[in-house]
Amino acid sequence: MRINIINLDKEGWILTKFAKRMNLQLNELGHTSFLTKSPRTDVDVNHSIIFLFLHKDIDFFPPNTINTTMLTHVNDDFRYKKIRSIASYLNAGIAMSKDHSKFIKHKRLGLKKIFHVLPPHDNDLDLKKIHFGIFTNLYSDGRKHESFFLETISKLDPQLVKFSIIGKGWSEIIKKLQKKKFEITYQRFFFRKRYIFELKKIDYLIYLGRDEGSMSFLDAIQLGIKTIMIPQGFQKDLKKFITYEVSKNLNNLDLIFEKILLKKKRYVQIKKKLTWKNYALEHIKIWQELKKNSTFYKDHPNE
Repeated sequence: MRINIINLDKEGWILTKFAKRMNLQLNELGHTSFLTKSPRTDVDVNHSIIFLFLHKDIDFFPPNTINTTMLTHVNDDFRYKKIRSIASYLNAGIAMSKDHSKFIKHKRLGLKKIFHVLPPHDNDLDLKKIHFGIFTNLYSDGRKHESFFLETISKLDPQLVKFSIIGKGWSEIIKKLQKKKFEITYQRFFFRKRYIFELKKIDYLIYLGRDEGSMSFLDAIQLGIKTIMIPQGFQKDLKKFITYEVSKNLNNLDLIFEKILLKKKRYVQIKKKLTWKNYALEHIKIWQELKKNSTFYKDHPNE
């Protein structure tokens, strides 16, 4: 299709970015897109950014094209009247949310159709990983259940989690996890200042020992940090401060991590969806539907 993006944003701010990104994506998707300040008659679609500056004039709405406009901040009488004055010239309005499109429909402003496309992000921010911390020395008898920890952690997605570990005996486990591309900050020796620095950064404190309790649990309580551990020793007395209770045989540890990561995975999914490419594709679907069902001249109020 040939699409003309009419940028009427006088401030050159957020909505100008929408116009520019839309134009770029449409061209990258194989369509012919123009970025202008006025309508064109040699295109399939004229799509306006900022309806407030559209004029009730046939020159602004060529009768041989699909005419749509972005609908934002339709929230007062001035804007209601504006839309009513141009509604008959438009094939459709495109809002930025289902909620707002329903609101506009309820106002009965005369628009033939109202669609919505969720706004995209700029994809310039990395997803914040869930930060786990485990602060304990390891011993030859395996009392801290580090082998179980390694087995469980190895199943996780390294794009979603990272770790801070302090304590002796972790070197070989760290190497195995780093080979699997996990991000790990490791320090062998405990120094209170350094330990507190790492503790403050984590989202969850993990402790898998059954040897009465971890002093790091008490520090986590001071900071209000979520915890994953077995209710035993003084941890059992304070178990209302354990966020996720690990069973004594640790057989629910997988389920605990699965539950925690499920929420983060939702962000991964929506991040993939809310892209400028998908924003453009959703508009293309709308325009194709309008073009398929439109009779052009017959739809125009002046014809």
